[in-house]
Amino acid sequence: MAEWQRCVDDRLVGSGKVSRAAILGRDSEVLAASQGYELSARERSALAGGAEDLEQFQGTGLHLGGKKFVINGVDDRSLFCRKEADGAIVVVTNRSIIVTEYDAPILGAEAVRVTEQLADELIAAGD
Repeated sequence: MAEWQRCVDDRLVGSGKVSRAAILGRDSEVLAASQGYELSARERSALAGGAEDLEQFQGTGLHLGGKKFVINGVDDRSLFCRKEADGAIVVVTNRSIIVTEYDAPILGAEAVRVTEQLADELIAAGD
C-alpha cells in the first residue's frame, strides 16, 4: 500500500501536473488515493467493469468524484475526459487502473504525459 501511495503522492500529484489521483485494482479496490479524493463504489465499479472496453463510456460519459465528465477521446488503454476547463485521465494497466484529475490552468497534455508515463513504468515492471 505504501508503494502505491508514493506513486500517487510523489509521481502524480507531486508532479504539479495532476490535481487529484487514485490507483485502483482491477477489482475496483482503492490501492491509493490523494488526500480527500474519493471515488464512490459505483464509480469504481463502473471503471473496473469498463476496463476491457473503454469505448463504452463514449456515449454516457464518466462520473469521478461525484462530477460528470464528457469523453474527449479513447484509445486501447486510456480514456480522456473533460469538464469545462478541467479534465481527467483513466489509464488501464494489467492489474490496476490509474485515475487522475487536473484543474485549470494545468493543461490536459501535461496531465496525460505524467499519467501515461507512470502507467508505462508499471506495465514494464509487470503490472
